[in-house]
Amino acid sequence: MKVSVENEELVLDTSGTECPIPVLKARKLASELDKDTVIKIIATDPLAEADFEHYCDQSNYEYLSCEKIKDKIVIRYRFKIKN
Repeated sequence: MKVSVENEELVLDTSGTECPIPVLKARKLASELDKDTVIKIIATDPLAEADFEHYCDQSNYEYLSCEKIKDKIVIRYRFKIKN
């Protein structure tokens, strides 16, 4: 897994992994984050969108967006408690 910073977003590239690995890696990363951090997940698993919607709902994070770009799924969420 590659973690980097891009445009003030923390980027976690989980390409090539399948459920539940992307969410497990994101959960591990969350233990090191400050609130209000935007996380961008890059995934190839077709179930990633549903997995991260559920993960954000269960963790009270703000799910921001999901877009498909070529063979990648790009998910953004904010590590913070929803209002």
